[in-house]
Amino acid sequence: MAEIWTVFRKEWRGEMRSRHGIFTAGLFSLLAVVAIAFASYGQKPSGTILAGMLCITLLFASVMALPRTFLVEDEQGTFDLLRLISEPQPVFVGKTLYNLTQMLVTGFVLAILLIGFAGLQVTVVWLYILALVAECMALAGAVSLCGALAIGAANRWILAAVLSVPLLLPQVAMGVGAFRAALGEGTIAGGTQNVLGLLGFGVAALALGPVLAASVWKTE
Repeated sequence: MAEIWTVFRKEWRGEMRSRHGIFTAGLFSLLAVVAIAFASYGQKPSGTILAGMLCITLLFASVMALPRTFLVEDEQGTFDLLRLISEPQPVFVGKTLYNLTQMLVTGFVLAILLIGFAGLQVTVVWLYILALVAECMALAGAVSLCGALAIGAANRWILAAVLSVPLLLPQVAMGVGAFRAALGEGTIAGGTQNVLGLLGFGVAALALGPVLAASVWKTE
């Protein structure tokens, strides 16, 4: 736990100095909300459309910001030093927890902006909050795993994005199902099932990620 907390603080302090990840995800979310507001001006989009827009915005925000947490170590030449001072498992967990924190901040800011600018009306508040947390957790786990696997590759950024596609498509489908139920379309039972699926996906990524990172990040 001490090593995990140290890695988390390292990422947080680095972000506070550069503000690259939060600024990029926040700016993209703001632009997406403004575009949605202009596109839906004078009309009320359905809950399914708004749910899809929310999931797509969260998806692109995560792909743009989260892999950097892992790949920047390789670009700055600090990855070898990081492997010497800590085991792969706590490094992966610490960086993934930071990515989860960043996604939760981005997700809640985006959700509030959509309510204020796009006229999003939440019917089931508790399901909406659970869906947002579960979606952010699943995205953080999957994208962190892809970023960890792409370290050391020549085209690491492209590889991380390509690896993310098969992992993120099921999450988008479940996220849309969960959010549309929270927005008054679909059933609460179906939305709850999708939330449980997202939570299971996030837990699986957090459980398998350290094992895969340890096997990929050679220490010799």
